[in-house]
Amino acid sequence: MVAGLQAAMDEDIAALTWMSAATRQQAIIKLRALEIKVGYPEKWRDYSTMRIDRQGWADNAFRASEFEHQRRIQRIGKPADRDDWYITTPTPDAYNSVQQNRVVVPAGFLGPPFFDRNIDDAVNFGGAGAGIGHELAHAFDDHGREYDAKGSLRNWWTQRDSNLFKKSAECVSKQYSEYVAVDDVKVNGEMTLGENLADAVGLRIAYEALEKSLANRREKAAKIDGLTPEQRFFLSYALQWCGSVRPEMVRKSASNNPHSPPKYRVNGVVSNMPEFQHAFGCKRGQPMVRDNVCRVW
Repeated sequence: MVAGLQAAMDEDIAALTWMSAATRQQAIIKLRALEIKVGYPEKWRDYSTMRIDRQGWADNAFRASEFEHQRRIQRIGKPADRDDWYITTPTPDAYNSVQQNRVVVPAGFLGPPFFDRNIDDAVNFGGAGAGIGHELAHAFDDHGREYDAKGSLRNWWTQRDSNLFKKSAECVSKQYSEYVAVDDVKVNGEMTLGENLADAVGLRIAYEALEKSLANRREKAAKIDGLTPEQRFFLSYALQWCGSVRPEMVRKSASNNPHSPPKYRVNGVVSNMPEFQHAFGCKRGQPMVRDNVCRVW
């Protein structure tokens, strides 16, 4: 799956019509240098000096906090440990470190609803595939694009290409700024731009990787529960964002959370995708079809 996602992103970059050869070369170098670590770190962290007992949760929490504080203090002045992960192995999440040019996908992320080794590819690519693709895409969002293949803050863009990127990204920013988060509060399209770009790119390359995975296989046209692989892919992605949040929390998040509300992390992305419209037979003029399609990568 990871190899398929990287290959899909590589092909997307190679096919960009707005990007010059000089910038494209640097983008591909960065992508191919990107590390994606899956499962668990090469070197386990030693917790043998941290005491955990059954006397009280708070005492354990304080000791764990002190352990982590001391561990970080001891790292001062030493070379960066590239085997160290910023989150634990059981964490059901993933992250991108632009300064390491690395994506980390812990084992905790590789379970339902994101991934199930006993289920079909369409569901897994719509879940874990889109999630890993999202983190991969952060290497090329409005922030990640400022770093090179070695994780150094360096401008590898031509001025023309940089301007074209910003113009395309402005389309996404304006799109999300039209959405209502709650009551009279709208989504801040500029604040959420990086995550919105990562959502869009991540889902697109996951779809492209799925299609390549299904090519020339019987599963290509096979329906499960009356749904095509493409429909199951998009439903799998949407189901990740099911939840219930109080209006007060949505209002607070709209002011300080770089992520858009879950509803728009689904509808905002797929309404820009002809692939979604084809999968569900959406026609021009319907709510899930945007006239002004936004796409950057």
